Amino acid sequence: MRDAAEYFEKEIVKIVGNDYPFKKLVGLVETSIGKMVPIMSKKDMDEDILQIFAESYNNLILDKKAFKNPIPNVKGLSPKDNMKAWVDRKSFIHNLGHAASSYLGYLYDKKFVYLYEALAVKELYSQTKETMMQASEILMKEYPGEFTKKDLEDHIDDLLKRFMNKALGDTIYRVGRDLLRKLGPEDRLVGTIKKGLKHNMNVDKILYALVCGFYFRATDKSGAMFDRDIEFVSKYFNNGIEYILVNVCG
Repeated sequence: MRDAAEYFEKEIVKIVGNDYPFKKLVGLVETSIGKMVPIMSKKDMDEDILQIFAESYNNLILDKKAFKNPIPNVKGLSPKDNMKAWVDRKSFIHNLGHAASSYLGYLYDKKFVYLYEALAVKELYSQTKETMMQASEILMKEYPGEFTKKDLEDHIDDLLKRFMNKALGDTIYRVGRDLLRKLGPEDRLVGTIKKGLKHNMNVDKILYALVCGFYFRATDKSGAMFDRDIEFVSKYFNNGIEYILVNVCG
């Protein structure tokens, strides 16, 4: 969620009142979490409802300016001055890359179940990376001086390696589902496209991934589509591409 701290502050102030010295006493520390977690199976949930499987990535980006007291000396914390830029990095590179690989992979071969199957295809790997690199150019233009091309390409290469982690077992269904949210006006694909158009930049690769998303119909292990994706197809897709662009993508 972008601008999460600002949103929560407004909601809390509604409860405590404007007379409460909220800004003086409370620091809402916004974070950008990049750790990936797969869908838990029923078997895993039955064994222990509290257990969680996750990758080994342990870097937590957070808002350096939000702390009222010294930042804790905890391994893995990565405080940033321009938190907005780093939240957008998560959305417009990590989340965008996730969606792009899922939508491209599904259209390439509907039999693919896992994300690593799609990215094992050189053509899909290259397409996904090119889409993420196009987004990185837009991100650098939006936040001049915050990121370097090398840093972002290294980040993208690391993400793609993590996306292909077989032990994580992440599925194309999980990564791509919830089209009404993921194709929304400020989310990973459309949000990046809007930034690119604002700066008169090329967005063709991201736009292609977006259109692939319109045709995403992946199902879970039982063969069922996500509820809101069924709604997307019946209420929006069946009314045409222009209708989707206006009423979903904004």
